[in-house]
Amino acid sequence: MPSETPSGAYISPIAIKPEMRIKVLADEDIAKIHQATLTVLEQTGVKFPCEKALHILAEAGADVDFKTEIVKIRPDLVMKTLAKAPSEFVMGSRGSRALDLNLDGSKIYCGTSGTGTATVDLATRARRPSVKEDIAMMARISDYLSSISFYWPMVAARDCPTETIALHELEAAFTDTEKHVHIVSCVDRKSAQFAVEMAEVIAGSKERIKARPPLSLIASPISPLNHDAGALEAALIFAGAGLPVGFAAMPVLGTTAPASITGALVQGNAEILSSISLLQLAYPGSPAFYPLFTAMMNPFTGGISVSNETKYLFYAATVQLGHYYHLPVMSGYGGSDATDPKGWKVGKDDAIDAFYGCATGPDLSPGLGLLEGYTLLCPEKLLLDDEIYQSVKFMAEGMLVDNKQPAIDEIMAVGPAGHFLDREFTIRNVRRLWQPRLSQQWSPEMQDFRDPKEAALDKTKWILRNHKPTPLGEKAADELKRIINTAENELVTP
Repeated sequence: MPSETPSGAYISPIAIKPEMRIKVLADEDIAKIHQATLTVLEQTGVKFPCEKALHILAEAGADVDFKTEIVKIRPDLVMKTLAKAPSEFVMGSRGSRALDLNLDGSKIYCGTSGTGTATVDLATRARRPSVKEDIAMMARISDYLSSISFYWPMVAARDCPTETIALHELEAAFTDTEKHVHIVSCVDRKSAQFAVEMAEVIAGSKERIKARPPLSLIASPISPLNHDAGALEAALIFAGAGLPVGFAAMPVLGTTAPASITGALVQGNAEILSSISLLQLAYPGSPAFYPLFTAMMNPFTGGISVSNETKYLFYAATVQLGHYYHLPVMSGYGGSDATDPKGWKVGKDDAIDAFYGCATGPDLSPGLGLLEGYTLLCPEKLLLDDEIYQSVKFMAEGMLVDNKQPAIDEIMAVGPAGHFLDREFTIRNVRRLWQPRLSQQWSPEMQDFRDPKEAALDKTKWILRNHKPTPLGEKAADELKRIINTAENELVTP
């Protein structure tokens, strides 16, 4: 291993050069998708199987059928409520403000993704069910990597009670990283209430939680055009506490959505806008973001495929669509269908995904570190994705051309038929221009470059031995355990 010094957590978001941004939709295309979405919301509606949500929407003037639980929302009501959502807000860390995510459209913050169910054990290399310690381990690694701006627990704590699994995942995450934590496994009212209590411990008070929320939630609709009762209740509790919420529609082309990219966009957009309307009616001004994910039905297996060209186009369109509504956008990355990080397919999938996704300009981009359609954790995969991230960041931020960059003095000093190898300018700038990483580690013993996967595995183990996240205070750590104990006494059946 090259010598390294462990340091504190920091983040390095991507500030993409404006000239490098790409768009896949013309303005008139966005307008058509928007109008089609409003038609679906007004004429077909969305199912809200939650009595509280139905009453909130009915009181605002939506057409609510309490028997079928289907809500139809007029275009003017949709747009009126969307206008209440903030276009910019902060996702805070539990530590330094330098780790906060300032969602103002100027940067792309990447993070891990979840929530897998299996792990390739770091020691035995055998596949096994995921456990709470996996979440803590990957939080420590994510705390170290500058490519990771927020931590989404990457796997489920399957060794913990189902009723409190989200709380155990939060404890492991908050304990082992200072960075913002993102959760998807709060899927009912009770777990959400306890999760908010944990966030208040981390933030220090109910007032601070609103200024720098250390936790955010993804609540998932059930495509097509159907919400989950528990997720709705959890989202309302998070929004009421001032914690950011995103309703992540996940239409699968050919099964839970039309076999059409634009059709899936319309359907997913309707699911998201209906949910944001609910949140803004209940808690005007509550922070909300726009996550719209997808996959494609695999016609050979009937399962899903996340590694295909339709996804890249879909995600590029979601960025434009979410920004059309002046909302911070979360767009996915990675999650290759492959089962091993070593291979041409996973490299191709993730490299194309990373650069194309970055060039569209989302505000948030989770997805680093998982395989098999976001279900399998192979720990060293996060290091390989970090390598891709650093390359994409370097390219996306573009070239700087100023009076110094053309190096005219150097060219003139060396002149015809000379060389630049021994020049001070070369010594000073080569290291800045190129740093050998995992894919370019030279082995004197082998007289060849090392296998990147082996190098990534060694680096993973080095981080775990050497990096020590800033610890939670003893009082805060004890409070998190107390909250979990209280929740288990109340929710878990003996």
